Amino acid sequence: MVKITISGRVQGVGFRPFVYNLAKKFNVNGFVTNVEKGVLIQALANDQNLDYFYEQILAQKPQSSQITATQKTTILSTEIFEDFVIKPTAPNLLIDIPLTPDFAICESCSNEILDAENPRYYYPFTTCTQCGPRYSITKKFPFERINNSIDEFIMCESCSQEYKNSDDIRFHSQTNSCPNCGITLKFTTNSGEIISESNTEIFKIIAEKLALGNIIALKNTAGYLLICDATNEEAVKELRVRKRRPTKPFAVLFKDTNTISNYLYLNNLGKSTLSSAEAPIVILNSRNTLDLAQNQIAPNLETIGAMIPNSGTLQLVTANFDKPIIATSANFHGSPIASSEKEVTKTLKEIADYFLHNSLNVLHPQDDSVMKFSEKYSKKIILRRSRGFAPNVLDFKIPKCNEKILCFGSDLKNTITLLPNNNCYTSEYIGDLENYDTYLRYEKTIENYHKIFNFEPEIVLFDAHPKYISSQLAESIVHSENEIYYQKIQHHKAHFAAILGEKNLWKSEDKILGIVWDGIGYGEDEQIWGGEFFEYQNKEMNRLGHLDYYPWVLGDKMSKNPKISALSISNSNPFFRTYFDDNEWAIYTKTIQNPRIETSSMGRLFDAVGFVLGFHQPIYFEGEAAIYLEKLAQKQYVKSKNVLVDYLENIVLSNNCIPTKLLFDIILEHQQKGISVGEIAANFHYTLIKCIEKVASTNKIRTLAFSGGVFQNSVLVDMIYEFLSNNFEVHLHENFSPNDENISFGQLNYYLNIKN
Repeated sequence: MVKITISGRVQGVGFRPFVYNLAKKFNVNGFVTNVEKGVLIQALANDQNLDYFYEQILAQKPQSSQITATQKTTILSTEIFEDFVIKPTAPNLLIDIPLTPDFAICESCSNEILDAENPRYYYPFTTCTQCGPRYSITKKFPFERINNSIDEFIMCESCSQEYKNSDDIRFHSQTNSCPNCGITLKFTTNSGEIISESNTEIFKIIAEKLALGNIIALKNTAGYLLICDATNEEAVKELRVRKRRPTKPFAVLFKDTNTISNYLYLNNLGKSTLSSAEAPIVILNSRNTLDLAQNQIAPNLETIGAMIPNSGTLQLVTANFDKPIIATSANFHGSPIASSEKEVTKTLKEIADYFLHNSLNVLHPQDDSVMKFSEKYSKKIILRRSRGFAPNVLDFKIPKCNEKILCFGSDLKNTITLLPNNNCYTSEYIGDLENYDTYLRYEKTIENYHKIFNFEPEIVLFDAHPKYISSQLAESIVHSENEIYYQKIQHHKAHFAAILGEKNLWKSEDKILGIVWDGIGYGEDEQIWGGEFFEYQNKEMNRLGHLDYYPWVLGDKMSKNPKISALSISNSNPFFRTYFDDNEWAIYTKTIQNPRIETSSMGRLFDAVGFVLGFHQPIYFEGEAAIYLEKLAQKQYVKSKNVLVDYLENIVLSNNCIPTKLLFDIILEHQQKGISVGEIAANFHYTLIKCIEKVASTNKIRTLAFSGGVFQNSVLVDMIYEFLSNNFEVHLHENFSPNDENISFGQLNYYLNIKN
């Protein structure tokens, strides 16, 4: 007899029924069950069959599973097995494995709901062992029906037979349901009047309402979405007004990847990503706008965030409405995605004309994940890590640690990270904590993890910024009597630690240069950091250099008005006088001459350069000016054929610092000479790349690690690979967003690896 243990993402992915059927095929007796570390198998057969059985488990594992460790040992047992069975999971297990994320609807289930002869025709919650909600409906683990919210729906006789039938795709499916016993739909007006509760009727009505230009709040498996006709300019414009979202792009739901190809440039990589089990939104370049309301969907951009149906609900919407559809998180701008009927009808009745509710209790609401690929080298850039990816951190080498750790993250783009066992978990994107509803969701997320893991932290880690809401909450739970140890971790060091952790670079014997560029972070000298160079070696991390300081003017106002950044960096250059009224000019110039705080923010430098090159409006969403600048640079970079200019070519970087004002003055001079904005933008990006090269070469460092929101810029990413990767080993985020979503993960890594 052999004992086989398999660890990794092996619960909630159909692993036990897969093993059962394989055992039957190879005449193996014994059992399979869920255990703390994953799946346990005890198998009895002749040696040859046992070898084949083990080999095929690894070779044919379920598509959604991910195995991280296996062990096979011969054991002595007096137990007699005359068959192979799936043994029930023991109660009250303290699970120590990756959690199971939500999976997009599979092709088989999708075909069933569109087949008029199938009992599940127009039943949007059709799932099997390989698809459907997991994390979003989880009360606790292991992922058994009794531990998730679909347990409220008792399987009918037909579903029970499928569940017990080893030849059925729903054999041991923990989310199995059908129209007779499952989740119900309700379509209402925004005043609560029920229009229909018939599945087949509802989706036809939705198509009619979309065609009339109405806005609908629709409950998907991980929360509500707001949808409207993406070809109706007035409808999209009205959605912007009601949602208070002036310019931030909307995602567009297409029927399938073939339809996307009619509108957008889609290669095989983009197609496979869109069609994956994670089914994220993918940012793609416009090919032919056709009937799309492009200027309202993504103002001033030539890209669109595309998605295809990830659930039966969206599948049925697109089957009935044969046009692209806006699909955006159901919330006011800045608030978290809504997930309950009570919540959504209270907060969004002024936005949505109609509501599609369902009776499934969503326990972990999640936005759609968003990513893009750099144009030249097709490097993955995650913009938002959420549904389909959260909350697991796979392939992360955790140092031996017996402490239970909770990391509170940052205030912007917040996530939390925890280490309750031998696995690391980083939550879905939560949002910006300055929004009260988002803060409440943040508290609720922490509470949920306490319940899932029966977890009380022994170590609390948080950002060193004294005014961060996340830091204040963390400090509020630390009292002398509860003996919780806490540590404040500098924002940009957490960023650097995040990329070192993601790429398993902590044990490198060589020096590593950390390039951490973003908008804002509280520095150890009480200034605002954001354009940083760090050095790591032998468990020590030190600041090596930075973007030269310039005045930080009026806090948040500076991040919302690029002209203020331009005025500050230029030291009140009279060229900018016409952009300010008399009062503004007097206040800002006085502040610039006598600043109380200075900054090395790379994000604000991008804003300033964007302003010089034509971005003269206020910033309505984070990174808007930088995206404008990236677009200008991209066009020039594609046609430049490597004819790029280093604006600081003959400048020695004193103390590893980039001369901010000198660089900006050169850009302003070139703009005034009439050099094209695209050429200036591309050369600005290239100059920054050459600055990185100078710092690395001066300090004899060959390994480069990048983090911070600035590296969501695909031009910078491509230039890193084109101009640095031949002479340096380069590391950029692939599993986390480079923005502040990775701060909580970085806090954990810093604590585990840096000497204090």
